[in-house]
Amino acid sequence: MTAPCRPRARSRFRSRSRRIPSVPSAPFPDLTVPGTLVIGTRYAAGLEQQRAAVEAEFYALATPPPGLAAVSWFLSTDGETVLTLARWTDDTAVPPTGPPRYRLYRSLVEEHETRVPGCLITAAFDVDGPERQRAFTDAVIEAQPREGGHPGAISAHFLHSADGSRVLLCTEWTSVEAHQEAAEAGDHDKGHELFSGTPGVRLTHGGRFHLYRALRQDPAG
Repeated sequence: MTAPCRPRARSRFRSRSRRIPSVPSAPFPDLTVPGTLVIGTRYAAGLEQQRAAVEAEFYALATPPPGLAAVSWFLSTDGETVLTLARWTDDTAVPPTGPPRYRLYRSLVEEHETRVPGCLITAAFDVDGPERQRAFTDAVIEAQPREGGHPGAISAHFLHSADGSRVLLCTEWTSVEAHQEAAEAGDHDKGHELFSGTPGVRLTHGGRFHLYRALRQDPAG
């Protein structure tokens, strides 16, 4: 990766990732940490545009706004999407316009799970209000096998938008290949039936992503 040929402002953030490795050197964002998550996606026409979009945001955060604790950028494996995930500690500091705000509703993860994810898989849904958010999420979780799941699955996190209109499912896997194997084995069929057959719930988009860059607030200031 080639950095822009200009002086860098001293950032109060610490960089966690400098390139796209097969397994990111930076930890994935911990979606169970308390806070407000602001998550957005944008189109990019190929890997170079993906990287350029991330670099522009990265350098724009040399002086981060108050309340912004961490930012992670993911690139889709098809080269078409950049996903930005920002965690804010102060909800009142979140800009009033922009991507949706989310809060963690429920997670599925083994108590002693310590593996570092190799990819992030997302599925986004429009829903008809907070009751649908809760009922749909609870039904998907109830449908998961209690044991014998694919060994490449690490965790699943169900995020609900603050306005009650969206559910974002983020699953962490050891690799894209592991997720593909599970799909081909039919492990996701029951979930897909719920995705397409639940009244008041509409699947809008999803993707497979690798971590590209990650920043966190430097407590030393």
